[in-house]
Amino acid sequence: MGAAMLLLLSLSGAQAQIASGLKEDGVLYFEDNLPNPITAQLKTPMTVYSQRNFQMAVAYLTPGQQVELVGMSPDGYLVKGNFRNNTVTGWIKPQDLPSGIDPALFAIAKKNQERNDAVAVAIANKSVIQGMKPDEVTQALGKPTQTFSRTDASGNQLTWIFTTYRKEPQYTYAFDRFGRAVLQTYYVKIPIGQLTVTFDNGGVTSVEEQKAAPNTPGIVTN
Repeated sequence: MGAAMLLLLSLSGAQAQIASGLKEDGVLYFEDNLPNPITAQLKTPMTVYSQRNFQMAVAYLTPGQQVELVGMSPDGYLVKGNFRNNTVTGWIKPQDLPSGIDPALFAIAKKNQERNDAVAVAIANKSVIQGMKPDEVTQALGKPTQTFSRTDASGNQLTWIFTTYRKEPQYTYAFDRFGRAVLQTYYVKIPIGQLTVTFDNGGVTSVEEQKAAPNTPGIVTN
């Protein structure tokens, strides 16, 4: 194997949860990036370190124990296991990762993380990119003004239309209970554009922006 241990690998169970405030920069975490956790049963001992510099050992895991691969970085791999009746999470050296783990899992996790990062930026910027799911578009833009759906041999297609407005004040006079003319203000929402978002089978495939036609009638608001 060229490694100090041999692990029996499986994909099952609930993934380890790492609080967002404890996540380190430069670490690819598998939580939310893989559909199933990567778990392993140790066949030989494993030393787990507190940090990626591998200066302080925090656990010595024994053969037969189950561990979960939580994340990875260029420095090593983050694992979770039990030591002296406590759950510990720490780092193992790159050479201690056994062969036999499908490297495609790491590539999938990286791709998913890149996608999640791009979606997070889009949501923060209140914009839409291809591949976003309906709930992600809602987070970015709110609820659509109109929705249309269609199902055919190619699958399900969903179209959302978002209309953007500007508010313009309007003024009128009304009489109060004493018969005096009082100036009142109300607002009219003038459509200035539409954003059409099309989903195919659950993911955004096109985004089209159009300006409203001149002299489009407004909508009275309070």
